[in-house]
Amino acid sequence: MHKAFGNLDAAWKEASFAYKSVPFFRNRPALTSAASPAAGFLDIPMTSKPDYRKNFPAGVLADGRSVNDPYVQRYQSSGTSGDRLVSVIHAFKLADRMANCLSVNKSLNFLLDEPKIRMCRYAAPNCSDVECSNPNTSMEDRILQDGTLVLPVYHDLLTTPEPMLKRAFEELHSYEPNVWYVDPMHLSVLIKKARASGWKFDMNRKVSVLLTYTFATQALLRQLATLCEGHFPVASVMAMSEFGFVGLACEEGNLHLNDKDYYLEFIQMEAPDDRDDLWELVITSVGDKLCPHIRYRTNDIYRLLGKCKCGSTMPAVAFQGRMKDLVRLPSGRYVTPGELDALVGAPKWIDIFQLTFQKGGHFVFRYSGETEPAADELATLRSKLEDLLESKALRMEAVQYFPFERGGKFQLVRTG
Repeated sequence: MHKAFGNLDAAWKEASFAYKSVPFFRNRPALTSAASPAAGFLDIPMTSKPDYRKNFPAGVLADGRSVNDPYVQRYQSSGTSGDRLVSVIHAFKLADRMANCLSVNKSLNFLLDEPKIRMCRYAAPNCSDVECSNPNTSMEDRILQDGTLVLPVYHDLLTTPEPMLKRAFEELHSYEPNVWYVDPMHLSVLIKKARASGWKFDMNRKVSVLLTYTFATQALLRQLATLCEGHFPVASVMAMSEFGFVGLACEEGNLHLNDKDYYLEFIQMEAPDDRDDLWELVITSVGDKLCPHIRYRTNDIYRLLGKCKCGSTMPAVAFQGRMKDLVRLPSGRYVTPGELDALVGAPKWIDIFQLTFQKGGHFVFRYSGETEPAADELATLRSKLEDLLESKALRMEAVQYFPFERGGKFQLVRTG
């Protein structure tokens, strides 16, 4: 099954431009006409990250374009699903995509009136083009070409030395950003350290907090609300190094994907259970004359929500995780990070949790928090998890440490 949102005519123009002007696409069979534009578009072969990685730069840039052209910005993916990918985007396209995404959340309207977005980024080291895990770098060393300051961060977040946390806290204030562009896990750790050490956040600033990079669980959002609620607007962002902003959460908390700058296709995943109403997102850029992406598989999995109370016409979705993070049960059902988060919720005794799928169909649910759960609370959660996982082979552990990916990102669901 297939659903699509956006301007199909604009997507066709993008594909036609790519097949005429981009070497990688020119080497493919030519576009063919079909009985209807929608059916014809579905006949175009999909692309994926390896296509752009192997053919970068000359093969995927439009004729006459160069990575050294004015207004071209380079970004590197974090490499969580293979080798790192370098992407290039015109700065003005990035700005348009960001503005259209911000428009779905009225609490962020003040950013649209700001003469310049001044951003601080706090996330895993592999998400940055500069050296931010070296404690000896200066603030000036970590400012990107677009003016974004990358805060110092350790590869293993939960063992970060206090001086690095202190420097990140101080730079978050001294740089005077109007956007904190952060991994929710990283910000949570910094908030906890600040609270324990008596460091005071300046809450009199005009700042927005945009959460991205890893899954913002309800437990993490509960912790961030203790600092930000009533002071700073907080919204989750769906962003990709290939595109910049792809979507943003409205004031109702629902994620809306940008169907103005992209043509969005959702391909339903095959599953034996009606509960697995899961869709993979495929993106076609619109108006990109530098490095167009045609029917690009994101490997990001969503549920479609229908009409949102906020009134935005952009499609509302619930992010469920990346394809690699889904666990397939013997019954054929999928367990997603989004489904796991919805089940666990935000009890006060859980700050961080992680589900590990082991060989032989065994599961380990690890959690940590500042308070102990009551016996009945733990038993209730265990029962719910057993139903979700269709298994009694579940071990629950209270821990103080969680393993992170090699690049420094946190996996809500992992195998091993």
